[in-house]
Amino acid sequence: MTTRIDNLVAFPVNAQRNSFFGALSSILLYRNAYTEDTPFFCGRYQRNCIRCSSCKNESFLDKHHLQIYQYLITITGCAYFWIDKEIGDSYNKQYIAEEFSETALDRLSMALYASGYHYESMDKNTEENVLFDRIKLSIEKEQPVLIKLGLGDVWAVITGYNDAKNLPYLMKARHSPQLYKEWYDKLSNIVFVTDKYDSKISLSESLDHMIQHLNTDSRNKLEQKIVHKLETEQDGRKLGKWLNRINGLTIETRWHASECCRNTLAPMLDNEQCQKLLLEASGLHLRFHDQAWKIWALLGVSPQTYYCVPHNIDELLDGSSARVELKSLFQELFAIDRQVSHLLQECLSLL
Repeated sequence: MTTRIDNLVAFPVNAQRNSFFGALSSILLYRNAYTEDTPFFCGRYQRNCIRCSSCKNESFLDKHHLQIYQYLITITGCAYFWIDKEIGDSYNKQYIAEEFSETALDRLSMALYASGYHYESMDKNTEENVLFDRIKLSIEKEQPVLIKLGLGDVWAVITGYNDAKNLPYLMKARHSPQLYKEWYDKLSNIVFVTDKYDSKISLSESLDHMIQHLNTDSRNKLEQKIVHKLETEQDGRKLGKWLNRINGLTIETRWHASECCRNTLAPMLDNEQCQKLLLEASGLHLRFHDQAWKIWALLGVSPQTYYCVPHNIDELLDGSSARVELKSLFQELFAIDRQVSHLLQECLSLL
């Protein structure tokens, strides 16, 4: 017998490179009963969407999925990472409001806390048949399950099961749900999103967490390292690839943060001054995004290169003028992060 939960929105939607937040957003979209008729707040015009511009043909469910993704990646602080390794592989540390994890060890617990849901996390310390029975129970309650596969950051959603074959249906990034034979062999962790909290995270807690992610010793050291490498590194290809990895992550995540500030956080407030500060922070994130595109141009990176450095990267970085301009642009990006931090701190002080 096959039991399935249908019509979950697949991920990624638009620019979503983080499969954890993509998979979790698909689950929350379903659990919170979003439909195409659920109004969508447009941050650009600060009103509910009336399908007036270029995005008018986009699905409201896709819009809501992206909005949930942007909210979670921002308030957990993951939108403020500079390098991929900050994401880390450990994620099931309990969220403690006054404690900050530079490597986002608490992103799972905080993301669920922010979403208003309790959860249970299990791994291979639980036998396969026991886990499968637990999966079946969740699906029968129409509760999709979050699963992490392997040692990387690969997440999927369990949307159903086949009782005869003792196999779950997994929806992975860019794939529709399919029976997955190796689910237990490749299992790292499995997360059952259960009951709702009586109350969710406060905006003050969210802002505080964002501020702490914007103020770490490691990012100051990284800024100094970028400047030093631009002044001293002779291997243009090695330098270009490194700078491109850094720029590629931040250009996407700061856009998510910008959208979150104006689409989700600002509408939460009645305080006009706080709204103004968050919209200003959103604008700074967009400037960050625009300046990061200038870095890509100097590196010869574009959609035509599939966002990889081109073959002539050594030549592009051979001239001192390109390196001087790159140094200036990267320093501006770090300065923008500091400006955003000050705005969020001012907003927090008014709450």
